[in-house]
Amino acid sequence: MNSTIIRLLQSCAVLVAVIGPATFAAGQSATAANAPVFELSDGDRVVLLGSTFIERSQQHGHFEAALASRYPGRLVQFRNLGWSGDNVFGESRAGFGPVEEGFQHLKDHVLALKPTVILLGYGGNEAFAGKAGLDEFLAGLDTLLKVLDETGARIVFLTPSPQEDMGRPLPDPKQHNLDLKLYRDAIIKVAGQRGNQVLDLYEVLDPKRLAAGVPVTDNGIHLTEFGYWLAAPHMERGLGLADREWQVVIEPKQGNITARGVQISQARFSPESIQFVALDGLLPHPPAPDLAPQERPAVDRRTLRIFDLPPGGYVLKIDGEQVASADASGWARGVRIAAGPEFQQAEKLRREIVAKNELYFHRWRPQNITYLTGFRKHEQGNNAVEIPQFDPLVEARENEIRTLSQPVPHTYQLVKEAGE
Repeated sequence: MNSTIIRLLQSCAVLVAVIGPATFAAGQSATAANAPVFELSDGDRVVLLGSTFIERSQQHGHFEAALASRYPGRLVQFRNLGWSGDNVFGESRAGFGPVEEGFQHLKDHVLALKPTVILLGYGGNEAFAGKAGLDEFLAGLDTLLKVLDETGARIVFLTPSPQEDMGRPLPDPKQHNLDLKLYRDAIIKVAGQRGNQVLDLYEVLDPKRLAAGVPVTDNGIHLTEFGYWLAAPHMERGLGLADREWQVVIEPKQGNITARGVQISQARFSPESIQFVALDGLLPHPPAPDLAPQERPAVDRRTLRIFDLPPGGYVLKIDGEQVASADASGWARGVRIAAGPEFQQAEKLRREIVAKNELYFHRWRPQNITYLTGFRKHEQGNNAVEIPQFDPLVEARENEIRTLSQPVPHTYQLVKEAGE
């Protein structure tokens, strides 16, 4: 079997259980059947370009962690060039100069990175101008796209997300959401004319669908860390990617194990315990942030079902760490696995991504940029030689990210609770 087929099987998370007849099932996707599927290849250089939604995402790392773990072991470089309050004209990037200078900065930064993929997220700020500003936005977008096309990169458009209704006395977002939808529809039309993929944030980040009444923004517009965590799997679906299904079903009497999204080996059955080694096809998403609401939707479906257990309570340990417990009937119905070393690895991956992003932020946006390369560089411009010294630090983090994106085997053991 060639490597292409192997990667396809891994990305679909369809793996064979080694004991008993294997059960195959395709992952479910919330996107239309004819939607293009997003994929990153070894050696891709991904630039995230846009305004506040893009810039703040680097501080939490959930979306980037989702993409990094979606393609485990592949050498993919992510560079976040988001700038809060920015628009297609590069206005926020101008500093002390004119808007044209800000656009030139945008152009220089993008072209220097030689991207192969660009995730482009504009329109949210421009939508405050309403219908009257739409033509100006589209003209600016066209100018920007001509620059981005110079890279030869594959462009994926991100539409603006809707404003969350935070309740009165804050403004009713109804009219602004109509304006956001107007710009979203225009972006989708442009993408369709060009044959580019669209990640429709207006659809997938609808607060009413996203968290069922749990706030996901801090002001109606900007996502909290909880919002970014909850958004990541929805954004994957918006890119046409299948859900990360993980299910193991064990029938001890028959000696059968069927699995989906995970490879099972070294299974052993005894009257007192069941043990096996599991190698995930993909890591789960990281655990919810510390400040996440207690009542929140689950972002991963990881279920272990075990039939025909004698009555009593049972504890599941992964690598010796207790992660779940239930009685025999509960295990027969299925127990959701929401903790364990796989989640710890996913969180470590996310933290490594956040650390890398911070290093790169200081690389391309040093705090004292006015003195290093700006109009006061005659004072301290000699210190600009330190800027490239961030490069090996970023590269070291990326090597660790690549390692952490790859699942490793773990030993699962179900044992009867003491005294049962």
